[in-house]
Amino acid sequence: MTVERAEAVALRWCTACAGLFTAVILLTTQVRAVRAYSPWHQDPYDVVISCTELLVPALALAIAVRAWVGRAPSGDLLRGARVLLAAVGATAATCWASVVPGVRGWQQHLLVAALAVVTLSAVPPAVALLRARPATRADTDWVEDLLTAAERVGVPIVWARRFAEVLRRHRLVAAVLLATAVSGCLALGEAVGDGLGPRPLQAAAFRVVVGAVLLVALLIPLDAHLGLLGPARPRRRPLVLRAALYGAAASVPVTLAFRAGIGRLLDYPQETLGDVTRLLACFAGIVFLVTLLVQAFRTRRRRVSRVLVGLPLALVVLVAGYLGVVTVRRVLPQDLPAPTGEYGVGRTMREWTDTNRTDTLAPRPGLPRELAVWIWYPTSRGTRGPRAPYTPGAWARQHIPTPLPGLGEGSFASVRTRAIDGVGPAPGRFPLIVLAPGMGLNAPVFSTLAQDLASHGYVVASLTPTYSANLTVLRGHAVTSTPAGKPDDIDEEESADRLLDVWTADARFVAAEIAHDARMAGYVDAGHPVYAGHSFGGATALQACHDDPSCAGAVDLDGAVHGSVVRTGLRAPALIVGGENSCITGACRAADPGDQGMSDRTRQLLAKSTGPIWRYEIAGTGHFNFTDYAVIYLAAPIRALFPLESIDGARGLRIQDAYVIQFADQVTRHRASPLLAGDHPYPEVRVLP
Repeated sequence: MTVERAEAVALRWCTACAGLFTAVILLTTQVRAVRAYSPWHQDPYDVVISCTELLVPALALAIAVRAWVGRAPSGDLLRGARVLLAAVGATAATCWASVVPGVRGWQQHLLVAALAVVTLSAVPPAVALLRARPATRADTDWVEDLLTAAERVGVPIVWARRFAEVLRRHRLVAAVLLATAVSGCLALGEAVGDGLGPRPLQAAAFRVVVGAVLLVALLIPLDAHLGLLGPARPRRRPLVLRAALYGAAASVPVTLAFRAGIGRLLDYPQETLGDVTRLLACFAGIVFLVTLLVQAFRTRRRRVSRVLVGLPLALVVLVAGYLGVVTVRRVLPQDLPAPTGEYGVGRTMREWTDTNRTDTLAPRPGLPRELAVWIWYPTSRGTRGPRAPYTPGAWARQHIPTPLPGLGEGSFASVRTRAIDGVGPAPGRFPLIVLAPGMGLNAPVFSTLAQDLASHGYVVASLTPTYSANLTVLRGHAVTSTPAGKPDDIDEEESADRLLDVWTADARFVAAEIAHDARMAGYVDAGHPVYAGHSFGGATALQACHDDPSCAGAVDLDGAVHGSVVRTGLRAPALIVGGENSCITGACRAADPGDQGMSDRTRQLLAKSTGPIWRYEIAGTGHFNFTDYAVIYLAAPIRALFPLESIDGARGLRIQDAYVIQFADQVTRHRASPLLAGDHPYPEVRVLP
């Protein structure tokens, strides 16, 4: 067989392979009944298939047309055939990657068998093309041959030739026009077929724009390699901006394909097309800037110019490197400190409604007060089961408000708790501790304290004050704060006391409701609860203990005191633990009138109370050292935005837990506490008289 004959056979093999490939791919992507079982109908596989299911048949058709008009096989056709076969191979590899996790059901086995046939069909043309001569560039471009073919069948093409001449002078415009037209047709077909959802205009615009960008990113290198639309005359224009624009366009399909993984890395849920659009635009902008600076640096010849371009380039590279390290570090597994008690720990969640109260913090009047309550409880040692996720579902959005929420903050999905999800409680009846968070915070960020208490035989009911927390979750939906629930003037007595009434009622409602809970009723002793809290939750604990005659004791963790308890005192025992030089203990060096007022209120509480009050200060601790943020990864300089001090996070929590546990043991089980009696094994702790 002559070389020319062998090359013609190779082209026919490629065309046949393309036909089989197109039939299988269209069947598995466009026929709904088949697509439902396709392992490769999801991203990142779908992005590759979306490109090649258009590219392969279009190239095969163009090759056939050029061969028909008499183009020699050894010319540009071999180059196109190799591109076609590479597209088939890349798609086959992508589809095989999608079946690696496993194939389920006879339907998927049939699809995999079809994929195997397509893969094997690519072997003969691949062998033939390896034996072919090197491809050369033809004298005419592909568009010219297509116009010649149209002319042969009698189609008037005078206007088309004129239009082609214009497009040859503006190839980028030609690529954009073609990509937009094809993308628009595909969006129209999808609208007629499966529909575009509840917001068709937004969905159509997204598909047209993203599809056009994807096709442009594909057409530009194809034109450069194959000469699809040869230039009318050579041009010398700077390529810096063009390269940056192409880099941004090329980043779109890559980001789209791996958007799920990127979202997990960044804790960026993509629930709407707007979320996906912002993600694509952000990455495209970054790639555009980096490519622009790199190209500008490469094309500069003068040293001064290279320095001026190199400095911002170095800055961008450093920032990108920092963000890369932070992104990887934040998703590494993080274990919360292990509980120190003899019991295992279980966790469950409840949503309770107080029908006797109208929620004055809600954005709409007349709504009943609803609360999300997390419950930690003792389990039998050795109980096995799945670990409870740190922030299940929508709770994962609880990032501290910053210009870029979640950036530099440990991913809550990587935080591993010590509690078993939904397991049965240990035999017995256990004292109740009602735990209230600080202003803006919620139950999950006190998991370390709650788990440790549960391991020592306590049922911990941690409430999240609705509309005061930055985020709570009710019926699966995220609920944010309102101006009434999180007022700006919380430091003013009138505003604080008004909100304190709501929080105090919440705490007492939880203490009463848990006694009737279907799972916990037989295991919790709610007759004499301990109220505990951090920050404004600490003030709530003191006030709830003041209002509840059955209260066994109150714990205030670095919280300024408010309410009527300041003026009338507390009959029950109390524990007040503050950070270094915190004025909530009543023994600080006040730096301003606000701190002085905080200290004065604590001293008034001490003077009016008849029950014992223990006060301690932990050196090296800040306001957030009493929360899980003490051990959750926070990148520099993000960590500086949090009120965290120099003490090791895990040690600070261990000291706090030790004092809270021994206080609870003394007031509920009447066990003498060595710590409260004067034994102080922690040098960081300062005892206040």
